[in-house]
Amino acid sequence: HPQGIYLSSTAALRDTSGSNSAGCFKSSPRRDFVTRTLLKDDDGDYELVNPVDDVTGWLFSRPSRCCRASSLSSNHDNPTADAWESHELVNHYLQHAFRYGLGLDAPPGEFGYAHPLLLLDKPHTPPPLRQRMLEILFENHSLPAVFFLRDAIAACYAVGKTTATVVDCGYSGTMVTPVYEGFVERRGVTRNNACGARNTEERILEMMDGLVVAAGRKRRDRLRRVNAKKVHVGPTGAGVADDGNSPVKRESIKRDSTGRFLKESGKNSNEQPIPEYLMPLYQVRRAPAYNTRTGPFHHWARMALAREIKEGGIGVAVGNMGYVASPSGESSSTTQVDGSAANTANSLFMASNKLPYTLPDGTPVEITAASRCDIAELYFGNDPYNNAYRERILEHSKEKLKEYEMEVEEYCSNWEPSEEDKKTIASIGSSAAAGDAYSNTSYRGEKSSRHGVRRSKTTTLSPATISAKLYSACLPYLRTSPPKASASDGDTATTGSSSIASLQDNERYFSYLTSAPPAQMVCDAAFRCDRDQQGALLGNVVVCGGGACLPGIGGAAPLPAGGLAQLNEDAFPDRLREEIEAIVHRHTMGWRVKVTSPNISERAVCSWLGGSILGSLGTFQDMWVSKRDYEEFGAAIVNRKCP
Repeated sequence: HPQGIYLSSTAALRDTSGSNSAGCFKSSPRRDFVTRTLLKDDDGDYELVNPVDDVTGWLFSRPSRCCRASSLSSNHDNPTADAWESHELVNHYLQHAFRYGLGLDAPPGEFGYAHPLLLLDKPHTPPPLRQRMLEILFENHSLPAVFFLRDAIAACYAVGKTTATVVDCGYSGTMVTPVYEGFVERRGVTRNNACGARNTEERILEMMDGLVVAAGRKRRDRLRRVNAKKVHVGPTGAGVADDGNSPVKRESIKRDSTGRFLKESGKNSNEQPIPEYLMPLYQVRRAPAYNTRTGPFHHWARMALAREIKEGGIGVAVGNMGYVASPSGESSSTTQVDGSAANTANSLFMASNKLPYTLPDGTPVEITAASRCDIAELYFGNDPYNNAYRERILEHSKEKLKEYEMEVEEYCSNWEPSEEDKKTIASIGSSAAAGDAYSNTSYRGEKSSRHGVRRSKTTTLSPATISAKLYSACLPYLRTSPPKASASDGDTATTGSSSIASLQDNERYFSYLTSAPPAQMVCDAAFRCDRDQQGALLGNVVVCGGGACLPGIGGAAPLPAGGLAQLNEDAFPDRLREEIEAIVHRHTMGWRVKVTSPNISERAVCSWLGGSILGSLGTFQDMWVSKRDYEEFGAAIVNRKCP
C-alpha cells in the first residue's frame, strides 16, 4: 500500500500583484486547514486550490489563474515556481513526496533526487500537457528517468488483465476507458462529471441538512441548554461553575451582567441563532457563537464530514437491481412506483431498520435505508430526477469548456513575445525536434525528425512565451466540437489516407463528455471500438476508484458494541454488472459480463497497485524515458515511449 496519501486540495496564498517573481503563490501550500483556521483567528486571504481541473480532469490552469509575472526565479533560487498554477502545485507536491513521503534527501546544493518517477495520468490527457510535465520533471527536479502510465492500464494490471473496459469512479467524475492488449482505445473514452464522489458527498450533505431541519425545535432547545450549562451568571454577574463555588476557567465565552453574550470586541450582542444545517466540528467547538469561516473552507469542512459519513457506510448504500429513487422533495414512504418489481424492492428498503447517527453537536438522528439508496442511484438511476441532474451537470461542463476556450483564444491573441524570445525562437528554427516541444505533436508521437537533434541546454524561453505556446497547443483539445473539414479535402474524403487524418482530427477535441450512467457508458465505449474488439471489451469490466467504494444496503447494521457489521463490498460491482447485462440482453440474450474489482480497501488505490506491479517487473527497466532520451529527442519522446 502507499506510504502516504495526500488530498490534492490545499490552501494557498495567491500572488495577485502580478510583479512577484516567485511564481503563482506567495508561500508553500498548507494542508492543515480542515479543523482550524490558517491564521490566528481567520483564514485571511488564503484560498482553496487544486491542480486538477474539475471539468477536464487535466493538470490544467485557465489563463485567469496563470502567473502574469514577466520573469520567474531560476530553478536554483525557486525550483517550484511555474507560470501555471497547477504545475507549480505539482512541483510542491513532488518535493513534499520525495522529502517526507519517501524520506529522500537531495544532493547538497542541488534540487533533485536520484530516484525515477512513474507518473499516472488520465487517458484523455493531450500530448502537449504530457510534454510540458516531462520538461518540468527533468528541468526542475533533475530526475534520472520518468515514465507516464495511463491509469486505466494500471488498473487492468492490478487485477491481472490486459484487455478490459475500465470504470474509474473518481472524485470529480467517472471515466470509462477501453483497454485492448495493454493500449488505450482513445475513441471509446467517455467521461461523466456528474457521477463522482464529490456530487455523492454533496447529496449526503443535503440529506443530513434535511435531518437537521427535521430535528427542529428539540435540537435547538437541547443546544441552548448545553450552552447554558457551560457558563451561567452568578449573583455578582461573574461566571461560576455548576457547583456554585469554583470559578469557571473558560475565557473564550463571556457574558455581561444581564447574561448576554459578548463578542471579542467587547460590545453587547444578542445570542446568535443556531444554524439549521449540518455543522462541521470546528463550528461546534465555537459554541455558542457558531461563527463560520470563509465560504470555501466552511464548505470543505462540511464536505469532510460528509466524506466521513460516507466512508463509514452510513450515508450511502447501493440498492438492489430494480430499485427506483424517490422523486426530489417527496418522502420515500409516500413514493408510488410503477411496476411490481420496483414496488417490491422499494418496500423492502422502506421497511429496513434505520441507522442511528450522532451529529458533531450531539444531536441524534436516524438515516433511513431509502435515503441512503437514493444517493447511490446517481450512478445507476434512470428516473427523471437523476437524468435531469446528469444533464444539468453536462450542460454546465460544456459552458465551462466554452469559457476556457474563449479565455485561451484571448490570451493567445494578446500575447506578444519579447525581444529575447524572438531571438531565441529564431535561433531554434522551425524544427520541432530542435526545441519546439508543442508545435508538431500527435497522439501517436509522430515527429518531423525521428532521428532526433541534440538540443542546447541553454535554450530557455520566458514563462509568458511558454504559456502562450502551451495554450495554443491545447486549444484544439478544449473545443467540444470537431474541427471543420476544409473544402480542398472534399474530393479525397473517401480515400484511406484522408480517413486516417479525419480520425486523428476527431481525437483533437473534447468529445468525451456524456450524461449517461456508467452502465450505458460501458456499452457505448465498447461499441465505439472495432468490431473484433467489442466482445472482449464488453465481457470484461474493471471497477476502480474511490467513488466506487460504496457498501450494499445490508452492510451497515449496527452492533451492540457500537461498531459496524461487515460491509457488502461487492454491492457496487454486482449492481453495475446487472445493469450492463440488462442493456446488452436487449439485443444479445445470454451474454455474460464479468466485472472484476479489488476489495473495498484497495479499490481507491487500484491504479497505484497496477503501477507498482509494473514497476517491479524486470522488463520494465527498458521502458523508462531517461534524461539522455529527453536531451536527444526532446519532450515529444513521451508520446512514443509512453502511449
